[in-house]
Amino acid sequence: MSDPTDNGRDDSGRFVKRTAEKVHNLHTPSEDGIHPLSQILFGWTHRKGIANIIFWVLLVLSLILLSVDFFVERHDYLKFARYTGFYGIWGFVCFSFAVFMGWPLGHLLRRDENYYGDAGGPPEGIDPEAPMADDMPAPKHTSEGDA
Repeated sequence: MSDPTDNGRDDSGRFVKRTAEKVHNLHTPSEDGIHPLSQILFGWTHRKGIANIIFWVLLVLSLILLSVDFFVERHDYLKFARYTGFYGIWGFVCFSFAVFMGWPLGHLLRRDENYYGDAGGPPEGIDPEAPMADDMPAPKHTSEGDA
């Protein structure tokens, strides 16, 4: 666009839509390929030392919750569930199990690279010289319309 003047119009007399341009800029990725909205939401993760801060905050939070576990009276049915830190350990074991089961599940569900055939040519078992459906005349059914 041309340079806007003070009255909200550009050199050709059209109104300048500054708000629309700002919204457009929010949806246009920059040269480095990062979407502006993701930069607003997750830009703080690129700061130096943020990984250490997250680690220490989670460690302190875990220690606080573990210390609270000493003072909470449990009314569990199973005796082993009354031990301090049981639910944290149980959650870690279950989460680790779910992560490690992804490896055999991936091998079970993974397909070969050419599972659907060669990407460069026609599918296997299809004759490329065979006439296409639009080359053939439409079938006539005696039950439709005039026989």
